[in-house]
Amino acid sequence: MDVLMILFNILVLITAIPVGWFLAYLTRDELVSGKKWFKLILYILILILVIVILIWRDTSISFALGYMIIVTLVSLYLGKNKKFVKRN
Repeated sequence: MDVLMILFNILVLITAIPVGWFLAYLTRDELVSGKKWFKLILYILILILVIVILIWRDTSISFALGYMIIVTLVSLYLGKNKKFVKRN
């Protein structure tokens, strides 16, 4: 049963990629101006994730933080693409 739960969790984490792309698409103009805030959010989420893993070992919180980290990474990656963030 643990293997099915791990596979389900991985599948849920994979869905963070299209969600991050969709959010980046909706907020293209903010990707350039808010780049420093995306990086700050990413660093804070990673720090919280490390603390949760080391101290509490709570997998549900870890996966939620991992999901947010993936969404933020996708937004940062797409923010570097000049054609993607072009203004209308």
